[in-house]
Amino acid sequence: MNFKSSKVLSLGAGLLLVACGGGGGASGGTVTAANAARTSGGQIITNASGQAVSATANQQFERGTTAFRTHDEANNGRGDWNEGACNEVAGIFETAANAQPNGAFPEAWFNRAMAFERCGMRDRVREALERSIRAARGNKYCRAQTQLGVIQARAGQTEPALNTFQQAIRDDANCVEAYTNAAAILRERNRPGVGSDPGDRQQAVNYIRQALARDDRHIPALNQLALVYLQDAGDDPRSQRLFLAGIVCSQAIQVATSHASEIPAEIRSYVADVYNTWGLVNIKIGQIIRALENFRRASTLNPNLFEAFMNYGTINLNFRGYEEARGAFARAVELRANDYDAHIGLGVALRGLGQVQPAQAEYERARTLDGNRPDAFYNLALLNMSYMGNQEDDLARAITLFEQFKQKVTASGNPGRYVNEDTRATRHIANLRQTLTALRAAAAMNAANGNAGATPAAGGADAGAAAPASGGADAGAAATGGGGG
Repeated sequence: MNFKSSKVLSLGAGLLLVACGGGGGASGGTVTAANAARTSGGQIITNASGQAVSATANQQFERGTTAFRTHDEANNGRGDWNEGACNEVAGIFETAANAQPNGAFPEAWFNRAMAFERCGMRDRVREALERSIRAARGNKYCRAQTQLGVIQARAGQTEPALNTFQQAIRDDANCVEAYTNAAAILRERNRPGVGSDPGDRQQAVNYIRQALARDDRHIPALNQLALVYLQDAGDDPRSQRLFLAGIVCSQAIQVATSHASEIPAEIRSYVADVYNTWGLVNIKIGQIIRALENFRRASTLNPNLFEAFMNYGTINLNFRGYEEARGAFARAVELRANDYDAHIGLGVALRGLGQVQPAQAEYERARTLDGNRPDAFYNLALLNMSYMGNQEDDLARAITLFEQFKQKVTASGNPGRYVNEDTRATRHIANLRQTLTALRAAAAMNAANGNAGATPAAGGADAGAAAPASGGADAGAAATGGGGG
């Protein structure tokens, strides 16, 4: 199972408004100096379009902000969102938006979208984001346009997402979020084996520099820079690029720590992504214990960071830390119920704990998610070969599953990814066939001697080969061929 890096970045809710100097009339609708919201220092509060926000709209906005944070921070940061809470908080932000003349409150509509996003209400998210854009001056609002791109990227629409990010940059040259996400798309597209293009790498770095030139404390951009260096290093554990990646991660953590009060909470939350990236750097240079600690920190700082739980679980599997791995993969499955690798990882952890039936259920779930990937077939074959009781039916089923695994590998278009497991599968098939022949011969002999009901002893080299110890080579390779990242 491959280790995973974070990819495109969902934006946090825009829970802060800015203030402009002076006390004159506002530039939009009927909000005046008399009814405009003000800071404690007396400055008029404005929205993304520079229009004064009415006191009523701001009051509702702050109410929505409090409710949003309360739900986000519940359960030690895991949140307690449900459909009722999402609709309630979204409704508060809609009230805030409509309290502004002509609904010209882009941030409120955007936060309405983010409330719906917490419950995966995709159609309502898109509707609110589009309303946010229409509410902005010139129908241009960086955050909403960028989030639409994030939605496209998550749906696998990479090119449309990149176009959306680039359009947001053209509409607003200071759209730091769009620069960062465009860089993430280009960096991913430049990965080896994906169709790497040096031009993508250079453009990704350019976008990151543009983002940092506008905000040198933008942690997501620093994280993307570290990931570029990590990718540049390839498989060379002595690459200078790994050293640079580590420096950037350290710098990002220092920035977040030293300027915590000046960095919006939703940006500080990406410190978890930085720790996850730092863990990937540690893996490349062989610092496994440090990697384990950095993945743990990442998952603790952001209990919703899927990649951190996957990486933490994967390292623990390698150490046979099955209980820790089970907890990590179980959380990953909670976060992404339809992720193939998460179910495979959870199955391997459960198998290591001797929980055979639950492990089988996880492998079967993975197989229903993608019947063309080889991984589930290999793991199911191991389960039938070594953990089901060594009955003839179990061993015959294991042979069938290993054969299906080999067929899936051939059809995958990337057989090199499974070369070790493919070799083992060939060996297991041969051993299992020999074992079945021996078992059937023993049964026939017993029947001839009048002992049809006797159970043959599981002795000899073939019987042992059919059921390797769980700590053998296959135990570490059971979760094969993890997804990209």
